[in-house]
Amino acid sequence: EFSYEHGSLAGDPDPTDFRWHLLSLDLDRGIMNINLNGSYAWNDADGEKLQVRGQGARFYGYVFDDVGFSFNFIDYRESGNAINIAKTHTPDAGIILTRQTVNSIEYNTTEAQLTWQTGEFRFSIEKMQNVWGFGKNGPVILSRKAPSYPQVKMRVPLASWLDFIYVHADLNSNVLDSARSYRANSSDIIDFFRPVYRTKYMAAHAVEFTIVDGLDVSLGESVIYSDKGVQLIYVLPLMFFKSGEHYNRDTDNIQWFGSIDVTLIPNLNFYFSMLIDEINTDDLLRPGSSRNQLGYTAGVHAYDLPVQNVEVILEYTRLNPWAYTHKYPAATFTNNGYDLGHWVGQNGDDLYAEVMYQPMRTLKVSGFYEHYRKGGLKDVALQYSLPSQPFLYGPLHEERMLGLSASYQFVRDGFFNGRFRSRKISDESLPSLNRTLPEVSLSITYGIW
Repeated sequence: EFSYEHGSLAGDPDPTDFRWHLLSLDLDRGIMNINLNGSYAWNDADGEKLQVRGQGARFYGYVFDDVGFSFNFIDYRESGNAINIAKTHTPDAGIILTRQTVNSIEYNTTEAQLTWQTGEFRFSIEKMQNVWGFGKNGPVILSRKAPSYPQVKMRVPLASWLDFIYVHADLNSNVLDSARSYRANSSDIIDFFRPVYRTKYMAAHAVEFTIVDGLDVSLGESVIYSDKGVQLIYVLPLMFFKSGEHYNRDTDNIQWFGSIDVTLIPNLNFYFSMLIDEINTDDLLRPGSSRNQLGYTAGVHAYDLPVQNVEVILEYTRLNPWAYTHKYPAATFTNNGYDLGHWVGQNGDDLYAEVMYQPMRTLKVSGFYEHYRKGGLKDVALQYSLPSQPFLYGPLHEERMLGLSASYQFVRDGFFNGRFRSRKISDESLPSLNRTLPEVSLSITYGIW
């Protein structure tokens, strides 16, 4: 990927190793690479068909030695009779519609980043997703489920074994501010209603440290706050956010989180991530008087055991009732209506197992099993009442999936993907969904990172 630049920086006037791009431009002490994106996917689930087309462009590079930049835009169109507009019961990223017809929807995604680095200090202003925590099937702390959001971020390696990260993000609350919304004119033909939504922000910071080689730990804290504009108390990277919540008279939403990554045994990776929305340690073992609103993921990833080029993943995620939610709608742990954490959401769990084999560099095949359960969501007042609602209280939605998948890289950045799975669905609130679906998916992508 970077051999051309390495050669240039080493003084080679005509580097021999060249990485193909649609267009490469030499900049002042830097370079910019420009490429296209393209994808097409087809899915058939027992006659319910879906086609997804995407196209766009991306560029990335750096200039003046210490200023980096990247941009990635993709415009999507979905058509068919199996469109999942809300992206429920799936790890697929949430969307913001730009157009909708009877059997099609359109939307786009844009990520952009401008980074400045001086010494080891790195600062960026960007529209990106954050992925904090571990999980092959999605992390519980911050994930790619919600659409990307604008933010400022800094990362500071304080020592060879210690990193500090801080983020302040501007989120969309999707909560209408009726006092500020208005009708734009007095037209009798079209009601030009101008909606104004309540402001919403997130601040998060974390430390990542290595205890010994092969044992890495991260600890952090986040806050969702709204309705007040940017609060300086949460712009302070070293502020204890829980204390800041008390300063704001407990009107905000605090989360604590942590992860452990263990690679002490060769070819084995154990990982664990937890997000705590609310917990009472005094009543931890007394369900009748505790409100333990938390989520966690625990997993193991084995490499080359017992066969070379074979990987095995076993992972379990659980989110207790009311995790991510809040009594104030504009302070929930969401962006644009999608959870910032794991796609399962509150009152659900997911068991995931996968065996992957890579017989050659360009081909990967796998078999997988997944058991996903999602409970109900009652009146939010019950979140603050005792006893807490039992885990997986109904109505219950349950899915069991067993399948095979393959990915073949026919050219660099170009992939053919195929998947077959049997999906058994059971839903207490919508018995019409109860069935077993054979699903076939095929896709081709080029240049989409």
